[in-house]
Amino acid sequence: MGLIRPIAVVILLVVLAAGGFAPGSSALDPDPQQDQRGNATPVLMGKNVAEAGVGQEATGPKARLLSPSVNWVLELDDSIERRLQLDMYQSNDVIFGKGKILAEGIEQNVSASGTTLGDKLHLDVLSDDLSLFRLTLTQNGKSIYGDYHIYSTRFLPQKGIAMGKIGRLSDQNGPISPAS
Repeated sequence: MGLIRPIAVVILLVVLAAGGFAPGSSALDPDPQQDQRGNATPVLMGKNVAEAGVGQEATGPKARLLSPSVNWVLELDDSIERRLQLDMYQSNDVIFGKGKILAEGIEQNVSASGTTLGDKLHLDVLSDDLSLFRLTLTQNGKSIYGDYHIYSTRFLPQKGIAMGKIGRLSDQNGPISPAS
């Protein structure tokens, strides 16, 4: 009987040292991002700030580049002249919207999404026929200009130049008119 007690103590110490109660961790070296039950450790009063960097909110509000809803009209010039009209919205640095594109007398619906950084705009416009217009634009007041690449299922990739303006949403429920 005297030998059973020391053996039980040694087994208990081995089990505790090997992390038998928390799989994947050691009782002597716990994961700093989890408690002993494997639950994520909450960020409390700066005690684990090093792990809290991801997902923290910005310290100040971001400036809005555009008003909440605006109309963009762009002339796209590559091997074909196109006119793009978009109703755009912005939330922080994300821009998105929908509209129409007119090329060679054919009008298609498009959707758009992108980002802003300072006066730079990165915008992807996707048409109904799955042509992707990837625009890199600069905003100067209400003017926007830059270049773009077109990727399509119908033709080889192309480059072009974009120029246009940003204005208020207006009564443009009908078809868009060709450039004048």
